[in-house]
Amino acid sequence: MPDQPIQRWQDHIQTLHQTQCDHVLVTVLNTTGSAPRAAGSKMIVTHDACIDTIGGGQLEWLVMEHARTQLQAGRSATEVHHLPLAAAALQCCGGSVTVLFETVIFSQQHVFLFGMGHVGQAVARLLRGTQTPLTCIDSRSGLDQVDEVVAQPGPWIATQEIPLALVMTHDHQQDYEVVSALLSSNTTWIGLIGSATKWERFKARLQNDGFDAQALARVCCPVGVPDIQDKQPNAVAISIAAQVLQLTTGTQAPVSSNWKQIRNTLILESGV
Repeated sequence: MPDQPIQRWQDHIQTLHQTQCDHVLVTVLNTTGSAPRAAGSKMIVTHDACIDTIGGGQLEWLVMEHARTQLQAGRSATEVHHLPLAAAALQCCGGSVTVLFETVIFSQQHVFLFGMGHVGQAVARLLRGTQTPLTCIDSRSGLDQVDEVVAQPGPWIATQEIPLALVMTHDHQQDYEVVSALLSSNTTWIGLIGSATKWERFKARLQNDGFDAQALARVCCPVGVPDIQDKQPNAVAISIAAQVLQLTTGTQAPVSSNWKQIRNTLILESGV
């Protein structure tokens, strides 16, 4: 059976924008020595597809893997990565490739809020006045604004897709169980209410339970915009909602490469 023809990225980019499909446009900016394809080659990576090619092999696999990490993070960003083919991609080509990643995120990230006490309810009121999708969970019934009453949040979390989470239940042990379950899932950011002392205690327990530093870095505690001293529930809620909006609107995306950085990278590689 003959190989299927390679789909061209040009034929799909407009459709991706019209359907608001999150994607990463990958461009080979520069090559030195022997490389699979020339500068200007492009491919598109989505959550479940790859359109066109930058040459195949381990290089393309590494590029696809990084692009999907960016899609999972859910934040628009522009990055430049330099890949020596022998060292980074274990390919016999002796050259190197500089790749531009342009991550385009259309969807707002869904936030799951665990705990609907005074602060939780205030956060919910604020976020429901924005475009950020929100689901509110509590183990207690009869509370305002609760979307799901879940007696045991830990096992329930294992059945869900939870991109971003806020944890502020009425019980420290439940907070711990929720954070542990979220760290065992694909949740990329966990905002935990509490003090720095609370987090140190939680961190020690989580490390004993086998979570490494990379996993623990997904937890933000104390949650909220730094340096706000007012501890009234409404003030705390405003601080937390502001941080969530920074995440969901992309203003806390990884630092994007600007043209000056790209130009300097290319100059360095060309030896000019």
